[in-house]
Amino acid sequence: MRFVIRPRRTMAVCAALMLATTAAGCAGSGARPGEGPGGITVFAASSLTDVVETFDAAYDGGGRLRVNVGSSSQLVAQIQSGARADVVITADNEALEPVRPELARETVLATNQLVLALAPDNPAGVAVLRDVTADGIRTALCAPAVPCGRAADHVLETADLHLAEPSLEDSVRSVLTKVSSGQADAGFVYRTDALAAADSGVTYLALPEAPPNPYPAALTSVGAGNDAAAAFYEWLRGPEAAAILEEAGFVPAGDGA
Repeated sequence: MRFVIRPRRTMAVCAALMLATTAAGCAGSGARPGEGPGGITVFAASSLTDVVETFDAAYDGGGRLRVNVGSSSQLVAQIQSGARADVVITADNEALEPVRPELARETVLATNQLVLALAPDNPAGVAVLRDVTADGIRTALCAPAVPCGRAADHVLETADLHLAEPSLEDSVRSVLTKVSSGQADAGFVYRTDALAAADSGVTYLALPEAPPNPYPAALTSVGAGNDAAAAFYEWLRGPEAAAILEEAGFVPAGDGA
């Protein structure tokens, strides 16, 4: 799980560390992300790691967001444990179910598609999905509780395939790391993740069996009382955020949700 703290450009640079529900702000301030004036705490699925950094740079002059990046299931568990989130974006609708009573507004921003990412140079020679069941092929996928794990299980069940000893990871970016580093020959990730690793030599096979994953964004009840958070939520629904998502390889919600 990754935490990205982006302070305002006019402030001194802060060293920050967030563990579940706590975070340090600028030295001596004692403020937690999102609790300072105009602070906006955003919980985002790990497949949005690069996108939320672009959101932060693009929104309202930059540096307004305090971002907690992790698997959708981790983010929801933190909210259930009392962590403050103004806006939460997950990688499927099901992930939000446990905290829906705590949400004020919700919308689908975009969709993503599961693919089979291949290690640089594809040393295992994986050419079709069925190849992941061959002896000696090292395959990584998300754990079943994670949206990318649910999507991978659906693909495997639809194709009537069984993986003997897959590497189960806690987030899609962990799967991508296994593949891009060559620790896995193949891994089930989203198309946007595979595209983000293209410079590292990662390629991918399309998976027609995989339905699109909707990415819902929700303004929490806490966020609804924060004018800055409510304004950011509305910005997420607009054309500038949509263009950022599309540039990263997401499909606009109207085209796939």
